[in-house]
Amino acid sequence: MADVAANAHYSVSVIYRHFGDRDGLLAAVLGDMYDETLDRRKAIIAARLPANGPLTLQQVVRVAPAPSEMKESEELRIRLQILAVAATNPLLERRIAEIAQHRFGEMLDFIDSIRRRLPAGQPFDTRVFTIMLVNQLLYYNTLLGPYAVDDEQYYDFLTHVASGGARPPSP
Repeated sequence: MADVAANAHYSVSVIYRHFGDRDGLLAAVLGDMYDETLDRRKAIIAARLPANGPLTLQQVVRVAPAPSEMKESEELRIRLQILAVAATNPLLERRIAEIAQHRFGEMLDFIDSIRRRLPAGQPFDTRVFTIMLVNQLLYYNTLLGPYAVDDEQYYDFLTHVASGGARPPSP
């Protein structure tokens, strides 16, 4: 806390008064960092889809982060470190939960807008995004070396699952 105060050019008492304690400071700083990583991910996802017009199921599943992206992702490593700290810091855990719940609501709205742009009658199981992608960490795939799933295998799997098991034509 003394180092933070010195670097911020404030007294230690001001830092304690504002954040309460070390856990409060970590919750503020790491919570902001976590939220910022999600902002960057949201921008990447938005850039992967055309802004207007109809979409194909293949375009939709390709908004998901690919396994190769996770292998090189410093942001993922940062998010994992923040989540590890949250496991022992109740204030940070509460902050991350608030962020996650807010972001999940945004994601549901985004998925709904995507569904309206798919062809009429296109099977689309939203659980691919709401359960499978949100509740998994592709980081573990990076640890599998030669056994890891590659990007095309991954997107083919997502397309198959999202379409309810139907085999859509290849792009």
